Amino acid sequence: MPTLTPNIENRVRKLPKPSNATQSLQPLFEAVSNAMFGIEDRYGDDVAKGRIDITVTKLSDPRAIDILIADDGIGLDADRYAAFCEIDTDFKKNRGGKGVGRLFWLDAFDKINVESNYSFNSGIAKRVFTFVLNNAEQVIPTVEDQIGPPHEDRGTRVRFKGIRTKEYADPFPKRADTFLRYFSAHFIADFLIGSGPTITLDVDGEAVEYPKAVSDLVIGTKLEATAVSDEFGELRIVGFVCRPEASTGLEGLHQLHLLANDRTVETRKVDNLLGIESLERDGETDLCFHGCVSGDYLDLRVNEGRTAFNLTERTLKQISRLCMDAVRERMFPDQVRKFVEKRRKRYESFVERYPTYGFADDDTQLGRVPLHAATPEEFASYLVKFQIRRDEERQDALQKLIDALDSDGRFDFQQSIIEAARGIQASEQLALAQHVVRRKLALELLEKLITRIRSRPEASDDFHLERTLHSFICPMNIRGDDPSRLEGRTHELWVVDERLAFTRAFSSDKRLDDILVEAGSADRPDLFLWNLAHGMGSTDPDHPDAVDLSEPLRSVMVVEFKKPGRRTYSGAKDQIEQQITRYLAQLQGGEIESFGRTTVRIAKDCVFHCYVVADIVGDLVLQLSGWDTTSNGQGRIRQLKGDYRGQIEVVQWQDLINDAWMRNTATIHAAGLSRKRLTPLRSEPKIVESEAGDEEG
Repeated sequence: MPTLTPNIENRVRKLPKPSNATQSLQPLFEAVSNAMFGIEDRYGDDVAKGRIDITVTKLSDPRAIDILIADDGIGLDADRYAAFCEIDTDFKKNRGGKGVGRLFWLDAFDKINVESNYSFNSGIAKRVFTFVLNNAEQVIPTVEDQIGPPHEDRGTRVRFKGIRTKEYADPFPKRADTFLRYFSAHFIADFLIGSGPTITLDVDGEAVEYPKAVSDLVIGTKLEATAVSDEFGELRIVGFVCRPEASTGLEGLHQLHLLANDRTVETRKVDNLLGIESLERDGETDLCFHGCVSGDYLDLRVNEGRTAFNLTERTLKQISRLCMDAVRERMFPDQVRKFVEKRRKRYESFVERYPTYGFADDDTQLGRVPLHAATPEEFASYLVKFQIRRDEERQDALQKLIDALDSDGRFDFQQSIIEAARGIQASEQLALAQHVVRRKLALELLEKLITRIRSRPEASDDFHLERTLHSFICPMNIRGDDPSRLEGRTHELWVVDERLAFTRAFSSDKRLDDILVEAGSADRPDLFLWNLAHGMGSTDPDHPDAVDLSEPLRSVMVVEFKKPGRRTYSGAKDQIEQQITRYLAQLQGGEIESFGRTTVRIAKDCVFHCYVVADIVGDLVLQLSGWDTTSNGQGRIRQLKGDYRGQIEVVQWQDLINDAWMRNTATIHAAGLSRKRLTPLRSEPKIVESEAGDEEG
């Protein structure tokens, strides 16, 4: 009768081809697994008595490579030889065997020779054959059932020579260290469990013995747990804490090995799922975790080559999460608890610095980010999508409310209005909090910089510190309205006056003859501000960046910075009143040339707000002794007379900082927030807290 004829060449041609080094080594791994099965069949529960010797030579040359796998297993007796000769045999079905592993040999290697000793009629017989890719005949015996010497032991030797195709040759490892890493990674679950034979792997003279090479990396005894679900049934987890070298060749540090029929099918990085930054055991730190997972669900869902599971990535992730939940809860509960506490403190510190991310309670927000997220960047990257979603939902709700109010239909909107108002208030509060925190950091840095300068009154190399102080408040040697100098837009002029927070019409450390259309000198006011600040010039409401040129400026601010702690003002140019009036003489009635060749006029009756920021010590005490004191008794003030209108106020550096702190504190209370702040510079910094535990400004 007609029968189906197998086409082995076509069958092999259709096998999946390797795309990486691990897959290119799969035929070798299949041969090693067969050797392990042979040892299990001979020794039973005493498999540790067995031995496998693997020798690899000429690794760097795919055409000449020679690989020998020799075991002392049960050998290819009649039953096992018959199974070898049968494609898709179910001989190893109960151990997950699909009967196709040796087809990968034919796909990968040019020459394959098998020599096996086995029990025969109370003695030892030998069987030798070549295994070739040919439709007519694949197994070509050269010795069969030949009685060997009585002293010979059972076992099988499989020899591969030359890699047959480019698909296998290209990704195949070419270096001994690389080869060893991939081999260790593939069988690491077997080596960790330690129930297999001794394997010696020699690659071009570099030998390693397993499982000793891996078991020596294990710290403490194995850990066991189970994970149970309706979908996956019972999954058994055997865990090992190892030195980090155990993960060499694998992606990531912590690993979960998914097994089918006691063989590793897939290894998954679980750093993010374990979460613990530094795993500890028996006094050692920075260790790694390896978990071996097995169960009926996995045994029944592996492909015929036992190279992958017939499961979606989503399902594999669900299995990994389920198992790692059990690992955290039952294997490392104390370490997880410590990590969670540390992570919460980091999150609280993150929200303190970036309050806009605190739009929900801490537990809700921490539940929205993966367990491993523990840095500001990680918190922000995971929470930003929820922040955007929240803002979009609020915007949609407000728009629906507006649309409802515009409609002619009856609408009971009292509760909706209340909820909308609360949403707006919460959003504004978070934005204000972010603003406050940024200013807090700026003021703390400014305080430290001033302290540093004051501590070096006689230093000759601290000019860079003075420039840094000036540049911190406002970039030097620029004009803020220069569109080609973007740094002019990033200043901290709010420290001087809140009205200057967003101004860009200023000159910082520029010569007056560079600013004025006519005249001017080489004098360089530290700061000269002329418009685009509330109450200091006319602007077009429809074009806030443009100046209304129809009216001259009637209010101008000049700021002069003196080095903190400076005591000597003996020169003629060091007389503050004369220095300021010299500036004003050039400015009054003049014109400022703005970019784009436009000019801004300064009115004859312009009011000049002149500030000198200095420490009133040394020569300055006598120089200002005839001036009026400011309201706090610390500064000095003098009205301009004669041709000039306005005033000169000398503000002490500490008062400048304290006033900025006071404004920031007012903003904090307006936002319903609290904060920690440093005490004034005159004393050592310390944290001040209220009795109720709220941090006060």
